[in-house]
Amino acid sequence: MQVAGTPTFLATAEGQGVSPELIGPYFGLMRRRLDAGSGEEDLAGVVDLLRR
Repeated sequence: MQVAGTPTFLATAEGQGVSPELIGPYFGLMRRRLDAGSGEEDLAGVVDLLRR
């Protein structure tokens, strides 16, 4: 759901004069997790991508 709303989040940030630099990479990680077949997870799945 969050990945589907990415364009809206980014457009809202820009519309409010807020840089999307912080949330852009977060949504990139969410997309990677979704592409890997783990779309039911939220932030916990993204944390797994950051651990090496």
